[in-house]
Amino acid sequence: MANKKIWAYALDGTGQYVKGDKHPLRIFFIWETLKIRDNKVHEFNKLKFMSTQKDPSKRLEMSAVKNGFYRYKIGGDRTDNNFDKDGDSLSHSIAIQVLSEMDEINFVCGKDKYTLKVKNIRSDDLKLQLTNRGKFDYYYPDLICAFNNPKDLALKWDSKLAIEVKHTHACENEKIQDFESHGIPIIEVNIENISIEKKFNTKHPTPELLEQYYNYLKNTFGNQVYGKILSNPVSAKYFKKKEDEFIRIAEKNKVELNSLRKSNSQEIEASNRIIAHKEKKIIEHEKKILEIEKRGLRYFIAKALGFNR
Repeated sequence: MANKKIWAYALDGTGQYVKGDKHPLRIFFIWETLKIRDNKVHEFNKLKFMSTQKDPSKRLEMSAVKNGFYRYKIGGDRTDNNFDKDGDSLSHSIAIQVLSEMDEINFVCGKDKYTLKVKNIRSDDLKLQLTNRGKFDYYYPDLICAFNNPKDLALKWDSKLAIEVKHTHACENEKIQDFESHGIPIIEVNIENISIEKKFNTKHPTPELLEQYYNYLKNTFGNQVYGKILSNPVSAKYFKKKEDEFIRIAEKNKVELNSLRKSNSQEIEASNRIIAHKEKKIIEHEKKILEIEKRGLRYFIAKALGFNR
């Protein structure tokens, strides 16, 4: 999950949330907010920026920081030790936001390619409690995606997927094991080589560079997203389907084998009849040869000419 927030909702002067176009509520990216603050101060002063939790009662007021992110005014966010190590990365935050806006994700995972048709994708309120090895742990995945296509993969993964964005730290082995044992697949998206630092050669990007990076990732991820499958569980429904398929294939093979055996048996019988007929002919010819040898060739020539009756 992202620690440095680059997006927020906003309440207008009447205390109502500003409506969006694609989404019900408008998302104010930090670079947009800072531009409004610099160029339209009266409009800026009418807005009250809020965090983006799904539950409105959990949302807190936020302020725009010139360094390029939102900060909670009061109450704070979750304690620091609940965040992944990449939580303070703006590259990490922007990558999460870009992925969260996608309706279709073309994953390339090694030699495999998956085009996921997204039903729902969330980056907030993702606290998971998983119990393993006689204890429980809390995890905060970067994104949870629900999808319905490709259908075979949706069945295998129970139509859900955790997406982890890797910038400087990989997903921990214990987390991977816990997710897999609870039937939660993970695809890790590595942005280390396409981070803000690498692209713009700076550790202190301006709001303008953040906007450029956001648009760059939208274009990059819009083509394909390189990922690595870390957790690859198999749902009970998928296992049952594959088991039924194997049984059907085995039964089909059994029927085909019996049919082949029967066909071969019929062919063998036909071949045996031909062989028996030829053997009979051979025996008849051998008898004639023996008779010729006994009586002599002249006898048969005379008989053929009608002299011996």
